Amino acid sequence: MKNPRNIGGVAIEYSGSHPRGKFLFDVAMENQRAREKFPRGANLDTALMEEVGELAQALLKIKESGWSPEQVYKEAVQVASTAMRVAVEGCPEHDYRGMKCGFGGCKQPATGGPCALCYE
Repeated sequence: MKNPRNIGGVAIEYSGSHPRGKFLFDVAMENQRAREKFPRGANLDTALMEEVGELAQALLKIKESGWSPEQVYKEAVQVASTAMRVAVEGCPEHDYRGMKCGFGGCKQPATGGPCALCYE
């Protein structure tokens, strides 16, 4: 059974508690939170490197400090969310403008909202 969730106008669907679906849902939620907190998306390249470093530290700390898998998961969600912002919103510091939807004005069947690439 699919569970549609609307996040920032984008429908995210996943089956039950499938880990990949949950991860994508959590990434979308984190992405929305980050976009609200930092709407301009400046220095996303630096933010991505910082998040990757935090994920690496979390992985190392599992063995030496007893960090939980949930802490590693949280860092992985933040890495994926930041990478999504770079891919979609762009990184003007490196002259990358992002991937915008080529159709314009397209709608998702589930919500009637914009597609994942034109939800701004």
